[in-house]
Amino acid sequence: MNIFKKLGWFFKQERKRYIIGITFLALTSLANLIPPRVLGLMADQLDQGHISWGQYGMLILAVLAAAFVLYILRYFWRKQIWGGAAELERQMRTGDLMAHATNDVTAIQNVAGDGVLTLVDSLVMGLSTMIAMIIFVDWRLTIVALLPLPFLALGAWKLGDHLHDAFDKSQAAFSRLNNKTQESVSGIKVLKTFGQGKEDTQAFDKMVDDTININKKVFVWDSLFDPLGTAVIGATYVITIIYGGLLVTNKVLSIGQLVSFIAYIANMVWPMFAIGYLFNILERGSASYDRVEKLLYEKPLITDAHADQSIKAQDLQGDLHFDIKSFAYPDEKDIPVLKNIDFTLKP
Repeated sequence: MNIFKKLGWFFKQERKRYIIGITFLALTSLANLIPPRVLGLMADQLDQGHISWGQYGMLILAVLAAAFVLYILRYFWRKQIWGGAAELERQMRTGDLMAHATNDVTAIQNVAGDGVLTLVDSLVMGLSTMIAMIIFVDWRLTIVALLPLPFLALGAWKLGDHLHDAFDKSQAAFSRLNNKTQESVSGIKVLKTFGQGKEDTQAFDKMVDDTININKKVFVWDSLFDPLGTAVIGATYVITIIYGGLLVTNKVLSIGQLVSFIAYIANMVWPMFAIGYLFNILERGSASYDRVEKLLYEKPLITDAHADQSIKAQDLQGDLHFDIKSFAYPDEKDIPVLKNIDFTLKP
């Protein structure tokens, strides 16, 4: 979460945009609670066998209305939050250093877009869904079904540390490869002149292999997030079916309540996966932000101790005399661009 603190200057600058976006995002999560509740009511009335066509139509309209409201809300939060992420990308571009200006800036941009979205959406949807489970279904089933959730958070936290280190090394390797490419292309004439093309190609191939091996470590840690989430979600469904079925058998819950609860678990799938996804985004963004910040605050190795002292005209001694018979660029030696240039500059 430290990356949000590092980007505090940007969120403060764009606070109006993010307040609007987060508000609509929270309303979207709350609106997602309506369809499961409606399905539960419909299942109970079907089970009791006394639902009318009018009641059935009203329930269907409620689901359609919720879908329409969700569409409108999603449009507004996407416009605000992703608009903010694009603005951050514009401000963070570093120009001539390709690795920082592409991969690193994109990773930082994802924090302001996907990171904010995932954090707010998972918290609001997860908490509101759990509250709905307790109010509309049963608090005992809610507690028991969500017991695997802390293991997901713990696993994501541990994996996040490893991913941060691996991604930092991956971005550094990408920078080295990019620098090598730039040097080879810009110095291709020198390489050909001294017959070093083959040696340079071999050095480049080795650097590519090293970069691939480093990236494989990133993919290893990255690939562990989804299976962890799948295992926790599967455990939640198993607990719900077993324990929830017993509660229905003992007449503690109705069929409709169990249907609603299973639908609510479907709403919890995203918050559960979001934990791993969020750690992934934040660790990548944090590693990239550290690299860009280090670059922005880098001090020159060679400094002029007297650079802040102005030089007066009377301190300059002697004339500057230019006498250019002919000048042509190296690539076009047969085409002179200057001839017989002769002039003197006084102090």
